[in-house]
Amino acid sequence: MKDKHNNKLSGNPKNMILKYIQDYRFNSIFVKSFAIILVLLVFTFTVIMLAVSNKMNGIITREVGSMSVNSLGKTRDRVDVVMEEAVQISGQLSLDDDIKKFLLPDTKELFGRDQTAKVKAKIEMYSGVFNYIDTIYVYSNKSRYIVSNEGGGKLSEFDDITWLDNLTEREYEPARMISRVKRNSYPYLISYIQPLRLTQMQFLGGIIVNIDISKMKELIVSNIKDSRETLTIVDNRNNILFSSNEKHIMKKIDKVDYYKDIKFQDIDGYQIIHDGDQELLVTVASSNEFNWKYISTVPLNAYDEYNKSTRGFYFKLFLACILISIVASFIIALYCYTPVKNILNLLKHPDIYEESYSVDIGLRKDETHEIALNIVRNLYSNKQMQAEMKSYTNIIDKAQLTALQAQISPHFLYNTLENIRWRAVEICRGDNEVSQIILNLSEMLRISLESDQQLVSIEEEIKNTKLYIKILQLRYEDKLQVLWEVDEKAAGYQIVKVSLQPIIENAVYHGIKPLRKLGVITISVDKLEDKIVIRVKDNGIGMSREEVERLNRDMSEKYILQEDHIGIRNVNQRIKLLMGDEAGLEIESEENIGTTVTLILPLPKTTDNL
Repeated sequence: MKDKHNNKLSGNPKNMILKYIQDYRFNSIFVKSFAIILVLLVFTFTVIMLAVSNKMNGIITREVGSMSVNSLGKTRDRVDVVMEEAVQISGQLSLDDDIKKFLLPDTKELFGRDQTAKVKAKIEMYSGVFNYIDTIYVYSNKSRYIVSNEGGGKLSEFDDITWLDNLTEREYEPARMISRVKRNSYPYLISYIQPLRLTQMQFLGGIIVNIDISKMKELIVSNIKDSRETLTIVDNRNNILFSSNEKHIMKKIDKVDYYKDIKFQDIDGYQIIHDGDQELLVTVASSNEFNWKYISTVPLNAYDEYNKSTRGFYFKLFLACILISIVASFIIALYCYTPVKNILNLLKHPDIYEESYSVDIGLRKDETHEIALNIVRNLYSNKQMQAEMKSYTNIIDKAQLTALQAQISPHFLYNTLENIRWRAVEICRGDNEVSQIILNLSEMLRISLESDQQLVSIEEEIKNTKLYIKILQLRYEDKLQVLWEVDEKAAGYQIVKVSLQPIIENAVYHGIKPLRKLGVITISVDKLEDKIVIRVKDNGIGMSREEVERLNRDMSEKYILQEDHIGIRNVNQRIKLLMGDEAGLEIESEENIGTTVTLILPLPKTTDNL
């Protein structure tokens, strides 16, 4: 029978899972475990993939930046070579004898056509070799005459003089490059203007080498991989000498909207800059020969082709991870759920297991096996407890019957005391000490029988206590004096019934009775901000420090209430049970001086005086 049931418990895991799916039990531990494990695995794989993807994106970005730096470096080197050749051409022409004669004609006769032809021939020798050179001008300031590879003539008749202001205004400055438009129309030129002087103060003229930007652009654009890339050359005065976007040429770079947010002076190499909704790859290279900056700007998405294959690979890898996560989650959830299912079957069919706890319940030898064994033990223990509980219930029923019968005794005692009191009055023909004691005692008994409530007002407790004190004073006559100091504000708050009587009784019998003098008990009731404090102070023989410490220690610990013993410990325990741990008694005493018992009641306990 065990084997049969074990097979039932273990079952076929696949059939078990299919049955759960068919029953739509999506709140089962299996489904929750599967979902949690799947989410954790997918989340883990996603985080890893994102981290790797971000890492690869950074690597790709650095690779793209490195490619851009290398490409711009090659462009810079080519342009620097072209510009350096223009400088060398200007320098060689300035040293030519025929050029010097042109710049310094004899004061008695100006140069003739032969001299002009020689100068033009020298110019054509260079302009014909370097195809990117548009024109070369040689200008004589003394004769106001210009010779170029396109001809010559007087300055006043020359149609391209946009370079003249830069030459004459800076005749004492070094040579420089400017961008301009030939004949204020076309083409765009980069002109190398070299002032020539005989002495520092004697200006002779100048040589102007004009480079055709459109032809130089062919040299530069060959390195541009994307049509959206913009390549710009800026001089030290922020003038744009060249740009692949001709609209920017001859402008200040900080006046062009496209560049206004690019701090290219702070960039050395490449940098990714956010421009609105797009990211720009900005690469800057300094000229090796001139005080220029080469600036390349291109949208970063122009390099998408470099990482398309990488993204595809990562996407496929991510899908593979998702598939692995689903399979792994199912296997792990199934493995974890099988012992839970067996435990559920154990709870449904507990009667088949023996009380020896050694029954094989088809579980792995792990924590679930211990859980199952504990369940079996608890089931057996519960059966035993139920039997014991039934026995206890019978005992309680008998005790309740006894308590009902015992209620007759206090009423009988009260009626008997009343009969005795009236008999004493008849015999003595009036009230006497005996009748007074009986009267006070019967009154105390009547008050205790009037209500089953455990809490009474402080006023009622004081009234009942005074009856008890009258009995004591009749017995001890002039040996006992009781003083009351009661704050009227505290009278309406509640206190545990019969709290003061045991304390006063203890003060009389253990403190005042051994005295040879008048015993005084002072009872004070004070209402503080958050509690009521009642002090019962006597001038009795007191107690030793050790005894006081023992009593206080006993009252701070748990104490089993004894119904047949009324004392300080009993009062302390009843107060704590009914009014909380903040309530209770504290004892202070000194030998031959007296004892003070302080009763603390937290507020509020009734709504009468709130």
